[in-house]
Amino acid sequence: MSKNLIKLLQLLISIGLAILLLYVVFNNVAWEDFWEKAQSVDYTWVIASIVLSIVAYMARAYRWNILLEPLGYNLKTGRTTLAVLVGYLANLALPRLGEVTRCAVLKKNDNVAIPAALGSVVTERIIDFLTLLLLICISLIVESDRLLAFLTSAYEDLNISLNVILIIALVGVLGIVALVIFINRQDRLKGKFVDLLKSFVAGFTSLKDIKRPLGFFISTFILWLVYYLMSYIIIFSLPETAHLGFGVGFMLLITGGIALSLPVQSGFGTYHGMIAGMLLLYSIDQTTGIFLATLLHTSQIIAVAIFGSLALIISAMLRRSSFKKETF
Repeated sequence: MSKNLIKLLQLLISIGLAILLLYVVFNNVAWEDFWEKAQSVDYTWVIASIVLSIVAYMARAYRWNILLEPLGYNLKTGRTTLAVLVGYLANLALPRLGEVTRCAVLKKNDNVAIPAALGSVVTERIIDFLTLLLLICISLIVESDRLLAFLTSAYEDLNISLNVILIIALVGVLGIVALVIFINRQDRLKGKFVDLLKSFVAGFTSLKDIKRPLGFFISTFILWLVYYLMSYIIIFSLPETAHLGFGVGFMLLITGGIALSLPVQSGFGTYHGMIAGMLLLYSIDQTTGIFLATLLHTSQIIAVAIFGSLALIISAMLRRSSFKKETF
């Protein structure tokens, strides 16, 4: 099977799964209430979230520059921001395409070697993964009472016996063991797993070579702070959610982060379902939860579409200008 056919199948599966999840999530939505909520939205907060996203893109670009410095590249944040934005735009077409695309843009605009750029992206993704993991652990502590109450209530409503829970846990453990055994017996899969582990370790250890560790830490903090604010301020656009506190913004951040990391086209379906499910913790009804998730997700898609398209045009103009200088 050719690589192009495999990529096409991956795209079709991703899109098909997104459509299926969207159908499941929106199947029981009260559409009259949904459209009524759309008319009551204060879109000032939505626009503010979209504008604020620029800060996140620039913080990510600045941090990427710090990772590229030990490799011999000293780039301007504005030029790297263009590559980041085009990468996000590419992710709308195919999951994980953005990582390769932004490295290709940096190669064309600033002659950065693609293997070096990809290595720095791996490091960046590792840091984001560890940050999200840390935030999840913090949320389990901060919202432990609410989570425990919700799970207890769900357990009582489902009336699941302890034996069933033990059986599910046992099946899960056996499934993990079977997967490990299967990988060990398949040299090809074992090799890929080892390569992935090596990349993870190499990417993480490369952080010791950065010249501006404080700048790296501050840019990472600003990046995730802006992500938090982008989600939290949209809460105030709806009368039903305007009363929610800082804690729900934190939960929106990590729930959205998990949903968008799943291999589904741009988080369609997964984002809506997981955000709406999380909002049940705060007694927000299903229709309102799905509407807020739609508002959050759509605002992010619009931000990527607008700023990514502009970055694509500017990048093309930069390359054309550079080509003319070389020609004449």
